[in-house]
Amino acid sequence: MCGRANFKKFYYVFLVYLVIPFHNPIFGMEKVTLHLKWFHQFQFAGYYTALEKGYYKEAGLDVELLESTVGVKGIHEKVIRSTGQYGVGSNELIQERYHGKPVVILAVIFQHSPSVLFFKKSSNIQSIHDLFGKRVMLTPRMLEIIAYLKKEGIDLKDLQILEHRFNPDDLISGRVDAYSGYATTQAYDFRKAGFPFVEYSPRVAGIDFYGDNFFTSEAEVREHPERVKAFREASLRGWHYAMSHQEEIVDLIYEKYSQKNSKEKLLFEAKQMTPLIQPVLVEIGYMNPGRWKHINDIYSELGMLPKNINLKGFIYDPNPPTNYDFVYYSFGVILFSLVVFGVIQRRRLNQKYAENLKKQVEVRTEELKHSNDYLQVLNQSSLNTLGELTEAQDRLLASEKLAVLGQLAAGMAHELNTPLGAIVSSNFSLSDFLNHKLNRSIDAIVGFNAEDSYRFHKVLEESLKNQTFIEGKTERSIKKELASKYVSIEKMNLYGEHMQLVLETGAFRLGDELIDLLESENSLKILEVVACISAAYRSNQIISVASEKATHVIKALKSYLVSEKDILHSNTNVDIIFEMETILSLYHYNLTKVTIVKSYLTDKKCKGNRDKLNQVWINLLNNALQAMAYNGILEIKIQCIDQWIKVSIIDSGIGISDSIKGKIFDPFFTTKPDGGGMGLGLDICKKIIRQMDGTIELEEVPRGACFSVCLPIADIN
Repeated sequence: MCGRANFKKFYYVFLVYLVIPFHNPIFGMEKVTLHLKWFHQFQFAGYYTALEKGYYKEAGLDVELLESTVGVKGIHEKVIRSTGQYGVGSNELIQERYHGKPVVILAVIFQHSPSVLFFKKSSNIQSIHDLFGKRVMLTPRMLEIIAYLKKEGIDLKDLQILEHRFNPDDLISGRVDAYSGYATTQAYDFRKAGFPFVEYSPRVAGIDFYGDNFFTSEAEVREHPERVKAFREASLRGWHYAMSHQEEIVDLIYEKYSQKNSKEKLLFEAKQMTPLIQPVLVEIGYMNPGRWKHINDIYSELGMLPKNINLKGFIYDPNPPTNYDFVYYSFGVILFSLVVFGVIQRRRLNQKYAENLKKQVEVRTEELKHSNDYLQVLNQSSLNTLGELTEAQDRLLASEKLAVLGQLAAGMAHELNTPLGAIVSSNFSLSDFLNHKLNRSIDAIVGFNAEDSYRFHKVLEESLKNQTFIEGKTERSIKKELASKYVSIEKMNLYGEHMQLVLETGAFRLGDELIDLLESENSLKILEVVACISAAYRSNQIISVASEKATHVIKALKSYLVSEKDILHSNTNVDIIFEMETILSLYHYNLTKVTIVKSYLTDKKCKGNRDKLNQVWINLLNNALQAMAYNGILEIKIQCIDQWIKVSIIDSGIGISDSIKGKIFDPFFTTKPDGGGMGLGLDICKKIIRQMDGTIELEEVPRGACFSVCLPIADIN
């Protein structure tokens, strides 16, 4: 009994000291720290919400939020120094990654950066190009503003750069001519002070960067993958709640975190963030690898980064694809073992057979019988192994197809996001006109006398007739010409309000009738009302064009999807031209720098499976675009030769070397870098075309590569 009691004591001690420590999360929370890049404000509302609503606690996390008083300076070093560290950064993270810091982007909060340049509305700065020699305050690390200036041909050495004091009074008092900041916060201070201002966004120059990137280190992702996933999901859950309950979270921030900003300013910030985050159109946290490549390209064009830097491991994938390496390795080991075992066993049997060659015939026959039985078992085992390998190959084929469809879906998301973003922005402008400017405009029009009413209608007719956008250089030239022509008219001062409105409304095209307009005491009011109406009309046109583009993309996607007829019948009559045009529509975003040459020499249909043939066209087009680095000439030729429809896809890329031409259709052969593909694309294409009694081959061309597919012509009754 004593021995049994001692054994129980030992068991309990073992349980307490060895087993329980491995289950520590049951008794304690995992400690993590999130470094914010500025003072407490609505800009970080999602993280406050996740903490106060208990989302972090439910995920088993004890989260500490640290505000910064110096921006993002030093945050990257703190995050990569040890595990359990997270941060909120900007687009400088791609540069930090290139310079060797192992940072990983977990989610993007702002789909469009709020960074802008503010000018005084009535100053002598009428466009971004008027900044030469002016005093400018630039926020540190606001790289999209620097990229914007460089793209407009303005170097920092051309400016008087002053240290940013983050005091809006510097611009209001005229201490500086331009002031960088956020459209979500500084705009409130200017409006509150009654200061007339103009803001320029880098997006007008095609520099559309992300904002507020949630990130951590490679070590944290590698060593604590479940903690990373839980922290990310809880944070995004907090952002969803915060954007849907803005007034509640404003009260929370003001009462518990900081009273540095008033509730009115915090709520203004929340409203301005909504079109930048786009929580209705885009899932909060979503990021497109192609968008990061676009950011890399912009930096490369401006000499701030090399082109096509390696982003592998930089973008976090919360649902990584299944890794089949272990499956391949296991099957390889099994197959190799079977071969070695078979060779050894066969040698042993041969040796035994030689040693017993002189034995009696009956003994030898018995031995051969046993050998035959063993070989049958071995053969059956090999057949089973072959079946397992075939099943694994089928899964790999399905995975390759899903990967191609995934690439197509990413491009579609961007194609739809652009017109929808334009619709949202234009709708905001229309809403502002209807809610704040319409009544004032009506009152002004009603108050015009007969002469002013005629002048108003004349200017409005000219403004609506020609909505052409005037570029900065042309605008300055027209202003100088008008100032010279009407030098005797005080209202036509080069930097006055009349001059700007005459250009915006197009009134300068009225010729001599412009003088009649300027003679009116209400000339400024007439021009302002026309400018408001013209802007609303222009927003309506943008919505119309953007809606038409989105509808076109959706129709193309609907046409691409497999119909019920194609599912029920493996082979049908396929209109190759229609299918090819549909796929090109879906790939529109990737073809901005590609010249498409179409040679459709026949409109006859081929015989085959529409869905599988579309997979072939997508594979061949993908390979061609990647070979050209999405820049060059892509020719698509469709012709009729005897009883065949021949489709040729010719790119202007680097071509295929003679040493690998015999291997390109082999399964698992690829020239792409790790992660670029499994080498099954052309093998799949070859199998599909053979199933339809067709052929696919690589043809010789002077430049690039040419893949030709021949399919039987359909019998049209």
